Parts: sequence; structure tokens; C-alpha cells
Amino acid sequence: MPSDNKFLMLIRNFKLIASVTLFSFFFTGFPYASEPLKELSFSLPTDLQSFRKIRVLVLHDKAEVKVSCEAPFKVYDDQGRSIFQGAKLSGASVKPLAMGLRWWNQDIPTRFLLVQSLKNSIRVGGKGLYRDMILICKNPKGKLDIVNKLDLDDYLKSVIPFEGNPQWSLEALKTQAVVSRTFALTRMIERQKEEYDVSSGVLSQVYVGRNIENSRTTQAIEMTRGEVLMYNNKLFPAYFHSTCGGATTAANLVWPVKSHPALTGVECKFCEKSPHYRWQTKVTRAEIKEKLAKNGVPVKEVLGLKFGKIDRTGRAHAIIIQSTWAEKTVDADAFRIWIDPMRLKSGLITKIKEGPEGSFIFKGKGWGHGVGLCQYGMKYLGELGYGYQEILGYYYPGAQVAKIDAIAAA
Repeated sequence: MPSDNKFLMLIRNFKLIASVTLFSFFFTGFPYASEPLKELSFSLPTDLQSFRKIRVLVLHDKAEVKVSCEAPFKVYDDQGRSIFQGAKLSGASVKPLAMGLRWWNQDIPTRFLLVQSLKNSIRVGGKGLYRDMILICKNPKGKLDIVNKLDLDDYLKSVIPFEGNPQWSLEALKTQAVVSRTFALTRMIERQKEEYDVSSGVLSQVYVGRNIENSRTTQAIEMTRGEVLMYNNKLFPAYFHSTCGGATTAANLVWPVKSHPALTGVECKFCEKSPHYRWQTKVTRAEIKEKLAKNGVPVKEVLGLKFGKIDRTGRAHAIIIQSTWAEKTVDADAFRIWIDPMRLKSGLITKIKEGPEGSFIFKGKGWGHGVGLCQYGMKYLGELGYGYQEILGYYYPGAQVAKIDAIAAA
């Protein structure tokens, strides 16, 4: 448990979390001309000690959660008062109230509850097992959000086994560790005044708690402790994706961001063995019409589809919808997300043709947005014997691996 002074500092941080409105996590920001371009370079803060711990949104909009601890625990309210403690905790129910929160059958006038336990043994909802501490707060919808706050590298221990593969080469896993640490740190700097730094799903980096930790990926994290990617002494979000399909693309072609020299795209001939290198899927006209209407692009009937803007890698960045009303052009990356990114796996669509029963057949290559690191390319380069710094230098041209002592400190 923290000392009283340290704990009061944590409470002040969490008061800020509980008082702000939820914002959508930036991931698919569609590049409409009216939006200001997002900056991708971040100066390092003077005091990096405050960035040792990351805030992860692990559950959102819940009507009730159950919390368990397998070791001694304490529960604090928004004033830093210890209101519950014990040797173990078995399935405590937490519900939102109009004027606070209900812990089991006791109503507490607080904006949030902070649960800490020894031995990193907090379980939420009977599933995830979390380290350090969790915050349970009521969001503007009157439902519960759960935020796990823990050391940055402890967070990575539950990210790398999912975002990479523990069976891949150690150099590939070290590459992923540096990339994921860099991505997380840029989010922490960017979102200091918001209620969490990253989410736990695919819109950020997949995080499922301690259950998935693996000795090989933990070794890769330890061997790169404190290491991040920088360009001209500034951090940048080290985007990554599964399979590029032959070449990565520029970040500013996918999202409303400023061009960045390390994120302009490179040729990649190393992911051809990926199971996602080629794909095909069927989408009905009715489904396209429904998804367009849901996202503010109504059409009467979908008659045809054709490409608009295509970049040098062959990726479509605009789709033209031919309908009985008029042609409408939509952002191709937005269109992919609207339909289903698990089916339309990338913007590298090589062919659209009419299919049976009022459908379209999409053929394409790769999986993901195509910016930054190609993970299956990373895998193959690791198998060929390239070191992690060489792999990083290839996919992020001009970037340097730097060690930040404040983050590396134990």
C-alpha cells in the first residue's frame, strides 16, 4: 500500500479522472478536410516520473461490477478515506447511485472508489486479474467505468503476448515491446487531462490483465526496459498493424494527422507468409446501405462501388458509392470500419466485383490500417536474424531507439 502522502497524490489524480467527460479514443480518425490536423510529435515532459503508471480503461458503461481480491486489500473513497479493508474480498457488488456508489449493501456518497490489493490480485467481473489498483467511477451516462492503474512495463506484460506471439523470435518480441511502450507513452502524454490513457481493446492495444502474461514476452520487455522510439529527439506514436500486404502507407493518408518522416511508409516483402496476406469477403447491398445510413451517409439503393483516391501502395482512400440518388464519396478507411474491419481487413482492396444475390465481392491484401510496423514482416525479419533495432529502423525510417531513465527505473 502507498504511504499517506503518495496516496493523497493518487487521489488527486483520480479526482480529475472522475470529473471529466468521456472522449472517444483516437484510432480511426477519418481524414475529412474540415478537421484540424493532429500533431504526431511529442516533446518529453520535464518530469517523467509521473508517467511511470498508465491508466487503462478495462470496462465501460456497466450497470454493476463485482470485485474480488485474493490478498489483503483496502478500498478508498474520493477523499482518500479507507472505508473497507480485509484479508480477502469475495465478489463485492458495486452499483451506481444518483448521489454516489453502492458497495454491497452500503450507499457511499463518493464519485469513485479506489481498490488496492497486495500481490496484484484484483479481479473484476470474474474475468480479468489486475495488478496494482483499480478505480470504479460513475460516468456521465450514470453507469460504471473501470480503470486499472499500473506500472507501464507491467501493462506491457499483458499486451505483448496478445499483440505479438510468445513463440516468435526474441528479436521480434523486443521490437514489439519498444513499439508498444512508445505508443503507450505518447498516449499518456497526450491524454494527461483525460480520464484514461488507453482502452483495453483493439482500438488501442489489447490488454486482458495478468492472465495472459508469458515468460518470453516478459523477457523481451525487461531486455528493452525504458526504450522508446524517437525522431529528432521527440516521441511519436509508433503505429503498428498485423500485415501490410506488400508496403506500409503514410499516416496522414489514413488519419487527419500531420505528415511525419518516420511514418511515410516503406516497401515490405516480408509478410507474404501471413495468413492475412490475401483475403476475400462478401458484403450485400442492403448491408452497405444500412451501414452508410447509420453513419450519416443515406442512399436510396446501392447500384455500384468504385475507387476514388488510391495511394502508391494500391490502398484506396476513397470509395465512390453509386446510388439511385447520386454518387457519394466516402473515406475508404471509414467505410472499412463501418462495414466490419474483421471482414474488410484493409484498405488495400485489389478488386470489387458484383456477387450473387445483390452482393459485392471484395478482394484485398493485408490486415490493418497499414501504418508503421508490419508485425508479420517483423516476425520474418526476426527469423532471418535481424536485430530489433534494425527492424525498427526499417519500418520507422530515421527513428532512433532511446532509453528514458525515468521510465526504466525500477
